Amino acid sequence: MKRIICHGDSLTEGTDIEEAYRWPSLLQNALGTEVLNTGIGGDTTAGLLSRFSTDVIPRKPDAVILMGGTNDFWWDLPVNNVLANLFSMAYQAQFHGIAPLFGLPMPFDGDRAIKQPYRPPEAGYDNLLVKVKSLGQKLKTAARESEIPVLDFFNLYMDDDHQLRSHLFLEDGVHANRQGHRLMAELAASQMGSLFLLRI
Repeated sequence: MKRIICHGDSLTEGTDIEEAYRWPSLLQNALGTEVLNTGIGGDTTAGLLSRFSTDVIPRKPDAVILMGGTNDFWWDLPVNNVLANLFSMAYQAQFHGIAPLFGLPMPFDGDRAIKQPYRPPEAGYDNLLVKVKSLGQKLKTAARESEIPVLDFFNLYMDDDHQLRSHLFLEDGVHANRQGHRLMAELAASQMGSLFLLRI
């Protein structure tokens, strides 16, 4: 059986969603292959990189989905730092015969998020969204040049008028609800089925 690892933060881990309804679990059901979830809530891309050699490489997956950056931007870290960390993991994956994909971090509902009791972003929600968008744009361009597939989870949460599909979020405005996870799994399954599983 082929193996895929989803390596990320809480958007991958599936905050406040039962394991069976998280997008990596749904992806496993859709593809009929093993999918491991190594998402850790609150982790930055530096954290993902630091545990890549223990959480991903020894498990010898056929593919790894890398998604992070939101927590980096929560602390107002530079976009280029996130890109460097993501590509470092991607190149390590390729060196070990693992096919990398990038998942674009999704947007969020700032009106809901600002009402939550947790610590707000260092430079505010508007700045956070600007950086998440910037990462998506830069990551798409750099990934295309490196021939690394991208799963566009960001635009999955936007409608045809570029408005946020707020009904896909939990009450915290940051994390996906069951419906959001289902759509993420469907997108990943569709793209991975055509790009990877037919040839790995």
